[in-house]
Amino acid sequence: MNIKYTVKDKWTLILLSAGILFFGLILPDSFSDHDKLLHFSAHFGMSFLLALSSYFLCVIQMRFSKKFSYWVLVLTTLSIGVLYKLWEIAPLDIFSRFSFSRAVEITGAMTSMSQNLSGMMAAMLLIEGMIHRNLIMSLLRSGRWPVGPLGFQGSELSLPTAGEISNHPHSRLMPGGHPLSATATEN
Repeated sequence: MNIKYTVKDKWTLILLSAGILFFGLILPDSFSDHDKLLHFSAHFGMSFLLALSSYFLCVIQMRFSKKFSYWVLVLTTLSIGVLYKLWEIAPLDIFSRFSFSRAVEITGAMTSMSQNLSGMMAAMLLIEGMIHRNLIMSLLRSGRWPVGPLGFQGSELSLPTAGEISNHPHSRLMPGGHPLSATATEN
């Protein structure tokens, strides 16, 4: 695996780590009480998951470039974060009662966006620090996937036959006409 980092790579990782701490913990004061910690966890976690999923979809499934995949990651995560916050505060009818800046302040929209940004940066840190540099790219270049309980060898992947499935103890739980049931016949 390729574990060599250039100075630029190290600075990228340091800045992403600082951004996670600043935008996720320090700026929104996420550890001051239980509700703020819960709010942080929800926004951070969903942004992390959304960013990582969109990156994998772009890079692995659609074979987009890394730069374009990052653009998609940022736009997707922040757009869905903004739409979610608007959906969350729309029933309050707050925009008709207050100015836009006061409504944003009252609803905590900037805090939420800061925590979303932190989750997105955590996904980028994981991508830059582990996935892109060490795991995915080296595996894709070598053409080998890990063999073992968590991996598979692509050329040796085979699906069980209908007979092997129907002999399985849990196959009797399937409905009678289901192709995987114990009563199914092998074609």
